[in-house]
Amino acid sequence: MTHTSAAFFAAFNDIEQHLRSRLNAKNSDSFWWMADRAVERHILSGKQAETLKDYSNLRNAIAHGRYYDGDPIAEPHPRVVESIEGLRDLLTNPPTALRILGGQDVVVLEPNASISQALSLIAQHDFSQIPIYENGSFLQLLTTNVITRWVAADLEDNSQLDAVTVREVLAFGEPADRAVFLDRQATAQEAIDALTDPAKDGTHACAAVMTEHGKKNQSPIRIITPSDLSELIDAVEWE
Repeated sequence: MTHTSAAFFAAFNDIEQHLRSRLNAKNSDSFWWMADRAVERHILSGKQAETLKDYSNLRNAIAHGRYYDGDPIAEPHPRVVESIEGLRDLLTNPPTALRILGGQDVVVLEPNASISQALSLIAQHDFSQIPIYENGSFLQLLTTNVITRWVAADLEDNSQLDAVTVREVLAFGEPADRAVFLDRQATAQEAIDALTDPAKDGTHACAAVMTEHGKKNQSPIRIITPSDLSELIDAVEWE
C-alpha cells in the first residue's frame, strides 16, 4: 500500500471510529447512515457529510478493488489526503462558537424598563435585539422588527416614550423574533445550524443566546446573530 493510501485509510478510520462512538452506532450501521445521523445531530454539515460519502466510495475502491503489483487500482490524490486529514482534525476537535466569536458583556433589560431606555441602547450600541429577562429568566427578545411593528401600530401617539414599557412593545413580537439557546460548549456547527435550520413554520431564529448550560434561567454569555454566520462558517471550512 502506498504512503497516500495508508494516510487516507488512517484518517478515514479515525473519522469512522469517532462517528461510531459519538452516535453510539452499531457495527452493522453503515458509514453513510452515520454521516446522515451526524448531520441531524449537528456534528457534521451537509457538505462535510456528502464529502465523507465520496471518500467512503474511494475507501471501498481502494480496499476491495483490483491491485496491480501490490498497488490498488484507485489511489487518493495528495490533496484528497490533505482534505480528509483536515476534516478528521475538525471533526475530532471542533471549534466552539465561543472560541471563534469570543465572549460579550451582554446587555439585558427587564420588561418593566421604559422603551426609551431600549431605544437609547439600540442607538448607542447598534443593537438589533436585546434579551429581556424577568426574575432572572429569559422572557423574550426585543428586536428592532418588534419595535418597528409597535411604532407602525401606534403612530398617533408615540410622544410619551418614557411611559411605555418594554413589556407593552413585546406584544408585537412574532415567531421570527424568537431566540434559541446554546450552552457554552456549543460548536461552531451547532451555532450555524441553530440559526439556519427553519422551524416548522418556516421561520428562522433571529439570535442564539449562549448561557452556561443553555438554560433560559442563566445569564447570557454571548448573543450570536446572523451577522456572525460568515465567521462561523469560515471556521468549519477545511478545504
